[in-house]
Amino acid sequence: MKNTKKTKRTFKIFAAWDYEFEEQEYNRMSEQGWQLVNGGCFSQKYVFDDSVIYRYQLDYNNHITDMARYDETFRDAGWERVNSTANGWHVFRKAYDRNLPDEEYKIYTDEQSRVDMLRRWKKVCYICFGVMLLNFGNSTRILSTSDASYIGVGMLITCGLTFGMLTAGIININRMINGQKNTRPYPMKLFLGLLFPMLAVLLISAVFVLIKEGSYGALGMMVGILVVLFIVMIAVFHSRKTKAQ
Repeated sequence: MKNTKKTKRTFKIFAAWDYEFEEQEYNRMSEQGWQLVNGGCFSQKYVFDDSVIYRYQLDYNNHITDMARYDETFRDAGWERVNSTANGWHVFRKAYDRNLPDEEYKIYTDEQSRVDMLRRWKKVCYICFGVMLLNFGNSTRILSTSDASYIGVGMLITCGLTFGMLTAGIININRMINGQKNTRPYPMKLFLGLLFPMLAVLLISAVFVLIKEGSYGALGMMVGILVVLFIVMIAVFHSRKTKAQ
């Protein structure tokens, strides 16, 4: 039988520290009849069902030893897990009743639990922060080579953009830990609009240097830095989501 359900895919970018804005986006789509099915970094998939409205909440926990018990804990409070990510984020939803208070649609009923969740992710951000500091040193080494100095400049700029993004993320997380509302999401479109063209230029430059100069050393260092950047991006952005079983 042919599947007649209407589906829709959107392309929205959410950093980990702006998870509240992702929740708001899912809630807005649900009110329009679009219910989250699956998503990922840069894309989300919905199915149309206007018979129900959900409220969505995200939890961060990358050290779950018993997923069945984890699900049961939330299920007892009326929450259904929709998605989980490879880097520890979990999306929950609950059918919305306008007659109930907003507190019924918060997965954390006490402030300390919410703060503990934010601190768990901030530890990951600090690790990424330290890794990027080390990569500044590798970028400087590339900068010192005469045949690939402009690649070093590009790597420094790329690392600087990532470093700035992580700094903004830590500031936002600290604001939320201190009870301040995260009202100014980091302009991810602007950041990515600068980062992706820079990465493309670096890759083209690396191929040129390899063919023209045979600089395998500079190429190897650059590839290593790009791998680290990729790992940082997986930590910062919500990686590929899989539907809960």
